[in-house]
Amino acid sequence: MTTEFASTGSTVLDEVAAVIGPDAALDFGVEFRGERVYIPQNPAREPRIAEAIGEELARKLCDAMFRTIVRVPMRAVLEQKVRQLAREGVMTRREIARHLRIREGRVYEILERARKEEDQLRLF
Repeated sequence: MTTEFASTGSTVLDEVAAVIGPDAALDFGVEFRGERVYIPQNPAREPRIAEAIGEELARKLCDAMFRTIVRVPMRAVLEQKVRQLAREGVMTRREIARHLRIREGRVYEILERARKEEDQLRLF
């Protein structure tokens, strides 16, 4: 399945996205970025999952991946979320930084790298 996460090389996010969809997987990733998360059989045992993606998707994720420890990558998640928020155009760079609790300069670095990657792809 091709997802929004394919460019990160994160098999973890690809697996989660295959179960709950790419947008919810990104929300899951933002909540747990940089952490190891045990996926319980009952989502009530890890309420942060439901808080991040909603009760229905939490149940779906737990049904599909229970007894799994997911190592959520920090960098891949952060870069995807910054790019998504910038594409939506609803938040300023400063608001994105505050929302994700990162430096504003980091937002600019991520978006500059994304722009360079897009420019490089246009050459081919």
